[in-house]
Amino acid sequence: MTNPRPEPELSPAWFLGQEVLRLRRALGWSQAKLADKAHMAVSRIGQIENATIPATRDNAKDLDAALGTDGFLERLMILVENPPTIPDWLALYIDLESRAVSYSEYAPMHVPGLLQTPDYARTVLTAGLIRKPSPTGGVDAQLATRLKRQKIIQRGATPALWFVLEESLLRRPVGGPLLMAEQLGHLAAMADHPAVHIQVLPESIGAHPALGGSLILLALPDRANVAYLEGSSIGQLFEEPAKVARFGLVYDHLQALALTPSESVAMIRLAQEDMTKMSRTQPHDVTGADFRKSTRSNNEGACVEVATNLPSVIPVRDSKHGPQGGPTMTTTPAAWATFVTGLKA
Repeated sequence: MTNPRPEPELSPAWFLGQEVLRLRRALGWSQAKLADKAHMAVSRIGQIENATIPATRDNAKDLDAALGTDGFLERLMILVENPPTIPDWLALYIDLESRAVSYSEYAPMHVPGLLQTPDYARTVLTAGLIRKPSPTGGVDAQLATRLKRQKIIQRGATPALWFVLEESLLRRPVGGPLLMAEQLGHLAAMADHPAVHIQVLPESIGAHPALGGSLILLALPDRANVAYLEGSSIGQLFEEPAKVARFGLVYDHLQALALTPSESVAMIRLAQEDMTKMSRTQPHDVTGADFRKSTRSNNEGACVEVATNLPSVIPVRDSKHGPQGGPTMTTTPAAWATFVTGLKA
C-alpha cells in the first residue's frame, strides 16, 4: 500500500506519524509488534500514527531504537515541538507580497486581510476552524501573521494598493452587526490613505469573470509579476506570463464594472449605518459566555460581570438581578480594551 504524500498544510506531528506507519509497514510489523519492541501500549502507536495525540521526545527515542532509524524520528520532534506558524506555500506568497510595488485584490467573501481590524480578523480565522482545525500555530499565531502583513501600508514606500470588493461582503455581519460596523468604519477610513484605492462591485452586476474565488495580482520590482488565487485553506501561485496576463485582464474588467472610489466609500458608509442600526435592535448571541465578576464588587452583591472568552463581542451585565445576571450590554473587543486602558490611566 502506498503511503499518502503529506500535504503542506498538515502538521509535523501528522508527518512523523505517517513516517512511523510507513516504516512499520516496510518491516511487515503489526502495531502490536511495534508496541512490544518500543515498550509502549498498542493504543499509543495508533495515536502517534494518526496524530490524535502527538509523539513525545521519549516516544520518538523508543521508536528510533525499535525501528533502527538512527535518531531520525527524534530529530523530527524539533518540528513537532515547534510547528511553523504558516505553511510553506503561504510563506512564499507573503515574501512576494512584502516586496510588491503594486498590489491588486478582488475579494468576494470577506474584507481583504490587509484591511481587516484585529477583531474582524480573529472572527474570520476562528470561523475557519469549523471547516478545518489549524495544526500550524492556532488562531493567535495566524492573527499575528495577518496583522504583520498590514505593515505594508505603513512603510515609507507604500505600494499602490487596489481593492475590488463584492457588495455582498459589506452586508455580511461577521462577528455581529456591532463588530461589522466597526470594520466598515475602518474600511472607509482606509480609503483616505493616498496609496489605497477601494472599489465596490454592485450586486446588480450579476455574473462576471472572477466569480468563484479571490484573486491577487502582485507587480514586483525584480522579477516577473505573479497572480495568486486563494481558497479557504490553500492558495495557488501562478508565474507563467500568459496566465498572469489573463488574470490581469480579468481584474481590469472588474475595475471597469465597479463603482468609483467615491461612490464605493458612500456605499460602505451606508452599510456601516445599517449595521449600527441593526446592532441596536438585534441581540447578540452570548451563548457560552464565561462571565466573571469585577474585582470592584461591593459587599451587597451589586457588581458588574464581564465575559472575555467570545471571539467577536464582549458582553457586560449587572449581576444584582439574580442568577440570570440581568440585562446584557455588548461591545466590541477593541472598544472594551480602550475602555479598560482608560480606567488604568
